Amino acid sequence: MAISTITKQRMDAAVYDALLADIKNGTWKSGEKLPSETDLGQKMGVSRVTVRAAIQRLQAIGLVEVKHGKGTYVVKPEEIYDMSNFERELDLTEKEFNEINALREAIEIQSIRLIMQQERVDLESIGSAYFGMKRALAERNYEEYTKQDYMFHLSIILASGNDIFIQIINIFKNMYYKYFQELNKFMFENTKESEALLQNSLSSSDSHSKLYHYLTHQNDLDLNELMTTFTDGNKKRFQSYLQKRDRERKRRESAKNGKKES
Repeated sequence: MAISTITKQRMDAAVYDALLADIKNGTWKSGEKLPSETDLGQKMGVSRVTVRAAIQRLQAIGLVEVKHGKGTYVVKPEEIYDMSNFERELDLTEKEFNEINALREAIEIQSIRLIMQQERVDLESIGSAYFGMKRALAERNYEEYTKQDYMFHLSIILASGNDIFIQIINIFKNMYYKYFQELNKFMFENTKESEALLQNSLSSSDSHSKLYHYLTHQNDLDLNELMTTFTDGNKKRFQSYLQKRDRERKRRESAKNGKKES
């Protein structure tokens, strides 16, 4: 197996770039174990410490997983944003929600532009999440839809190839997932408004479909306008949720106080 060699420059950065290139070009595929730090160092002509520093950078952006006592493995796409340890309590504040909205506007729209500038890009994870969303909607499966919605947007950022974007999202992924949990509750409530929203999302003209078809070169669109559709609609739904949550809390507090008085 050929491994990228490096020339004289800042060694830790050079090793990181070489390993990253090997992962991207398929020298090591998803789920495969990398050679040991010692072996990599010998083949690249650098120290084990230098290799370890490069691997730590790859780990920070979620491209590899270090399993103590076993070695370093390339992370499978579906594992990069593992949700197994996420908190399920919906407790985003309005400030946190608005900050995530701003983060999406800053990073997702630029990620889409970066994807469209590339001659070749792997859209498999994006497509898998998109069709997974549609299936979950048809099945009225809130948890699965939220997972696929989250993966759809995160896969766009991953496909951009921008390591800084990926690292930022990796840091805030728990809050990012909560954001989608909060939003998607509205489509699965037993109301006329929720059913209308769900039916619109099932259609081929909803915002997710427009974005997916744009990424796969099946249509053209105004990217800024589409992102505004996403974020503005989200703000309205979250405001409605906050009002409902506040009313419910006041009702519970009132009932609790009434019991104390009696």
